[in-house]
Amino acid sequence: MGLRVSPFILLIDIILLIFIGYATIYALKRVHRYSEPFNRFVTVIAVSMLFATLGRIIDVIDDFYASAYFTPAEQILYFVSIIGVIYGVISYIHAVEMKIMPRPAGTFGGSVSSGGFLYFGKKTELASFLRQSKVPALVFTRDPWLYEGLENVQTVWVTNASDEGVAPTRIHVLLDIAVNFFRKGGKLVAIDCVETLVLYNDFTSIFRFLTALKDHASNFKAIVLLVLEKDTLEAQQERLLKREFYEIENLKELIKTSS
Repeated sequence: MGLRVSPFILLIDIILLIFIGYATIYALKRVHRYSEPFNRFVTVIAVSMLFATLGRIIDVIDDFYASAYFTPAEQILYFVSIIGVIYGVISYIHAVEMKIMPRPAGTFGGSVSSGGFLYFGKKTELASFLRQSKVPALVFTRDPWLYEGLENVQTVWVTNASDEGVAPTRIHVLLDIAVNFFRKGGKLVAIDCVETLVLYNDFTSIFRFLTALKDHASNFKAIVLLVLEKDTLEAQQERLLKREFYEIENLKELIKTSS
């Protein structure tokens, strides 16, 4: 048994084996360390890299010893590895999209008003209304746990602290999520963290975002609802919002009743 390839080819094969082997060990050590869907992604990638490592080991052995079984074995291992990586990436992207691009859930037999509305009150009131009304809703919130257990409600966590949410500065992403929700049949998009959005952006940008969102809601015969407590914004800012969004005294006003 002797070297069957040039030293340069052997060097390349060994370097690839080292890098792929290191990546495999790195991924295997992180299995079960994270929450879903990232843990599933890491697991699939780790297993796929393990197959690739086995392929590289056979490739290095093949540099010294010829066998009719080596080439088919390498091809099968690399094939499984590539398919695994592709599957892992696609499934992870899909899982993330399902979290940040929610689809309407639950059933709703009635109808709602359309356009933009403003309610001065507490988030807990919004949660109670959504629980009772069963309106398919999407809520941009700083407190997604307030809406846990509500089958008709999807939430988007507005936060800088986690990749499971959307940063408050990415208002274009929030707009895309809301429009996508309306397009799929959603009836209500509520924002209970207007103050946070204003804190991280200039008010002019947020006002443009909110008015654009209201226009989309009107186009889809749906609702944009702003929920905030009194005096959390400047008086001039509240006045501007009142010009574009109809102030309601009771959230039940949003539900149309048949005459």
